[in-house]
Amino acid sequence: MTAPTAEQARREGTFQRPDLSVLIVTLNVRELTLVCLRRLFARRGGLDVEVILVDNASTDGTVEAVQAAFPQVVVVANQGNAGFARANNQALALARGRYVLYLNPDTEVGEGTLETCLETLEREPTLGMVGCRMMLPDGRIQYEGGRRDYRLHHLLWEALYLHVLFQRHPLFAHELMGDWDHRGTRDVEAILGAFMMCRTGLARELGGLPEDVFLYHEDLSFCLRMRQRGWAVRYLGDVETLHHQGATTRNLRSPLNFLEGEVRVRLIRERSGALAGVAARALMVVRSLLRLCLAGVARLIPQVGPFRTLRAVRAQYPRAFAFQPHLFQLAWSVAPWSVHHLMPRADHHGGPSDPRALTSGVS
Repeated sequence: MTAPTAEQARREGTFQRPDLSVLIVTLNVRELTLVCLRRLFARRGGLDVEVILVDNASTDGTVEAVQAAFPQVVVVANQGNAGFARANNQALALARGRYVLYLNPDTEVGEGTLETCLETLEREPTLGMVGCRMMLPDGRIQYEGGRRDYRLHHLLWEALYLHVLFQRHPLFAHELMGDWDHRGTRDVEAILGAFMMCRTGLARELGGLPEDVFLYHEDLSFCLRMRQRGWAVRYLGDVETLHHQGATTRNLRSPLNFLEGEVRVRLIRERSGALAGVAARALMVVRSLLRLCLAGVARLIPQVGPFRTLRAVRAQYPRAFAFQPHLFQLAWSVAPWSVHHLMPRADHHGGPSDPRALTSGVS
């Protein structure tokens, strides 16, 4: 007698949903992805976990390596780079679990993290999403793991790099809650997209991750939309995940910093309305001009004697003193049409994915 198929089991009411569907999007991060999957399966505890991986046209053998090492993983190989949000939404459409975890391939989940997060969601029905403490390889806590919405006044603090100079100040570090050590547990306005666990039905009800831009800050918008529906978002500081920050975007050829202004204005407009969006664009002009002035002054000051400290600052934050990104943001703020062709966009050639590359994993 042959075992019933998944579809037959659904019709007969005997289909058992996995506890958790883990959604991973990859692009040329083969080795990190393999480590991520090894940690994930080793530390899933007693949970029934399925993994759905969508690859955005990697050229480093990510797809083949994952299929060889983890045949149980469902792999979708896109023909082009569909962008982070759209690829995650492809994975969400295939998820069978009661809960979903958005997980970056440059992460390593900690012991007990998955079980604790899922148990918290099951125990508290008003919670829509949970995240955990995100640790950087050097042992520091990544404060983006628990943060606030992006607001108008954050543009002002950023204009003069006050958020960098005063990283623990309750006012200037307001967005990342810099005056909190991020070791406790509390409800927050947003958590980091590298690790977001939520209810599958709720994620689908919200339409998945917003696809307004190619990349960046989908997590802030997703959390905002969830809270607007009355759901709470919680940061769990007692469990952790290691995050190799930036590894997933390091190999991208697109100038992702060009998206900075567009993303910030969209976030402010979505949270505070159209008028706030207009004000945000105006503040982006002020922010760009101030940063251009600072970059110019820094180049004129001699890098000797008492000014050696400035040289060290320039070495630590090279982008802060580079003219190109600030000129681009100024052009985007004043006349976005003039730089539209330079903005990173999703690759739609041949459709978002190749149906022939869909491989069903083994449960």
